[in-house]
Amino acid sequence: MPSLDELTTQHETLFFTHFDAQDAFDLGCIIRSRILSAFPETPVSIRITLPTGQILFTTVTVGGSTLDSESWLTRKAATVLRYGCSTLYMREKMVAKGLAGDRLSEMAPLDDAVYAVHGGGFPVRIRGVDGVAAVIVVSGLKQVDDHDYLVEGVKWFLEKDQRATYLEYPTVKETYPNTVDTYTFQVSVFEL
Repeated sequence: MPSLDELTTQHETLFFTHFDAQDAFDLGCIIRSRILSAFPETPVSIRITLPTGQILFTTVTVGGSTLDSESWLTRKAATVLRYGCSTLYMREKMVAKGLAGDRLSEMAPLDDAVYAVHGGGFPVRIRGVDGVAAVIVVSGLKQVDDHDYLVEGVKWFLEKDQRATYLEYPTVKETYPNTVDTYTFQVSVFEL
């Protein structure tokens, strides 16, 4: 389990310079790849959303996920949006105050069906911009692993200066009577 000091450092240093739909896709793929390499048979849900609730990225690593994962994703995201910090950071702050740290209702009159303080929720924050720009949520592993693999993916993404390499695949041509339509696809390629 990361210490409160380590979690504070993450909170104070992991900032993005910008964040858009392509960044969400790239980051989501990085997190998914890292989790799959360590837990190839465990269903893990990954989601990145805007504060409005718009989903920018969502996936499950392998089949077998349950509706409980959806509840965890939603509750962790709600906690990140309410407090502007990771769910594990919030949990450890509660523990440092002598609370059990497993329910937000221990410290405030909040509905535990709406909020969760288990690791795996993390804010996307942009330097110089107030508030949370997006929320990254992982659910399906032990809460510390949910958090650690998420943060590892964020760190890798930020260290690579948020630059992905794009390869243009050969164009796909569909021929229709009297027309030729050409479609070009791009795929993100990462060196993991």
